[in-house]
Amino acid sequence: MKKGVVIWFTGYPNAGKSTISRKVNQRLKSAGYPVERIDSDEAPRSLTKDLSSDWRKRQFQKCANLTFISHILYKHGIIVLLSSVGRFRELRKSARQQIEDFLEVYLKCPLEIRLERDIDHGKYEQHAATIHYYEEPEAPELIIETDRCSADEAADAVIRLLYERGYIQSEA
Repeated sequence: MKKGVVIWFTGYPNAGKSTISRKVNQRLKSAGYPVERIDSDEAPRSLTKDLSSDWRKRQFQKCANLTFISHILYKHGIIVLLSSVGRFRELRKSARQQIEDFLEVYLKCPLEIRLERDIDHGKYEQHAATIHYYEEPEAPELIIETDRCSADEAADAVIRLLYERGYIQSEA
């Protein structure tokens, strides 16, 4: 059986998590690798949104659910691309402790660029009280400054990381 890995794409909203994880997903699938993409924005509301009425507790519940699903897939040799802000370091640290093969990819992007990207969704306006809360990772395996490279170049960096760590046999 092939060895699985969980790659958590983290960063502020509109930093490029969904876009880049989609590109990585497409390339790995095309190369024949077992891969599943989990995006917290696309997951059923019962898993991510309609939990506790307390914002902080809801963040922990959502990430615990996403980590649980990722861990199940990982145990079956799947490459899991988890796209979620994961606002608290503690959440991502917990996932790392539960999942032996865990890579954190921090997508870093300045506020002005994230606001430009928010035209269609209005996340920053709708969630003004909480959207700016995020604890940057202390030691991610990869940092990508998404305002300084294209989505394809960012996907190349993730694929290269998977190759260098031995999770894939060639750069897809």
